[in-house]
Amino acid sequence: MLKLRLSLLAMIISSGIVAADIDLPKPSTNGGMPLLEALQNRHTDREFSDKPLSQQQLSDLLWAAIGVNRADGRRTAPTARNRQEITLYVCIPEGTFRYDAVGNRLVQTSLKRTGDAPLMLIYVADLAKLPERLCHVDCGFVGQNVYLFCASAKLATVFRGAFRENDYKPLLDLKGKETILYVQAVGFPKF
Repeated sequence: MLKLRLSLLAMIISSGIVAADIDLPKPSTNGGMPLLEALQNRHTDREFSDKPLSQQQLSDLLWAAIGVNRADGRRTAPTARNRQEITLYVCIPEGTFRYDAVGNRLVQTSLKRTGDAPLMLIYVADLAKLPERLCHVDCGFVGQNVYLFCASAKLATVFRGAFRENDYKPLLDLKGKETILYVQAVGFPKF
């Protein structure tokens, strides 16, 4: 197994492609659209321009979705019994990454990406931490945070329960009872 990993690493390095984690800028946690206005503007879009989000926009969006907002490590979205069983993965032009909310950084899991928008959020639940029905509820909280952020930032988004799991699973570093529950496309509206 070690020989296989070393061989794979040598192939990646010799091809000139090197995996790299991304330290995100500090999220902006002030300002934005008032909540009632964001609720008024919240809607689903299914078409996106090709323009990628900036690192600042990505940082702000991920923090709004499930970032750490308290010194005790709790998040912007609640989870049953504070189990924090939801992990967000992101597909962006640079590849696929796991969002490390504590470090506010992206940890690369693949050099490849998939999806029909500049940013694809992949909702992964660790079913060893909570029953699946509670994980679905917790994903809903995170998804709604994303919808409200997108309304405030004038971004397009759509939350999907129907997707091809085989398009995403090979790009992730899933362990144990981790499973993909949903995906959410995000980008600038296509005009």
